[in-house]
Amino acid sequence: MMKVKNLDFTRCFFLIASLTIIILSFFISDAKTSKAIFIGLLIITLLLLDLNMPKVAKLSEDNPKVRTMRSMNRLIIAIFIILGTYYLISPSVTIAAETSDKFLIIGLAIFIMIFGNISPKIPFNRYMGLRLPWTIRDEDTWRIAHRITGYLAFPIGILMIISSFFFESQYVAGVGIISWVLIPSLYSLWFYYKKYKM
Repeated sequence: MMKVKNLDFTRCFFLIASLTIIILSFFISDAKTSKAIFIGLLIITLLLLDLNMPKVAKLSEDNPKVRTMRSMNRLIIAIFIILGTYYLISPSVTIAAETSDKFLIIGLAIFIMIFGNISPKIPFNRYMGLRLPWTIRDEDTWRIAHRITGYLAFPIGILMIISSFFFESQYVAGVGIISWVLIPSLYSLWFYYKKYKM
């Protein structure tokens, strides 16, 4: 049960935004309704995660790592609010496909850079971050994976923005995300293998 005293302004805003997306989606008579409802429910789920973050991280409420996890969670919520709003207004707002693709790549690159900056500060947990079988089994492997994710974020984000002017957006987004996730995943697997000599 949610306690009213735990709902600060940011959480209230997120809750109202998600409920607005769900309610307005019922007035849309096309296939986007289900997506808008899904996004709204996802925001509510992330809000509940935000409220219970100390329990999830198994840390005290005033621990700086809990604040880091909440910052990352709220960034994701903000992105879903933007997506939900876009789905609701997109029938009435027309943006050139090329411009829309550029905005998508820039937004994705900014997300990667922000997440990369937060990544090394994420505490060892099973719910948020680069959750792979080997990273959630060993705290040192977790730290290595997230440190590399942080190091790669800015170079990959900048390269994605530059590449979007020369290559197709789907290709740039795919290569950027795969590189950003695959490199720390493989390196952390090698680290884990070496540490435990499997």
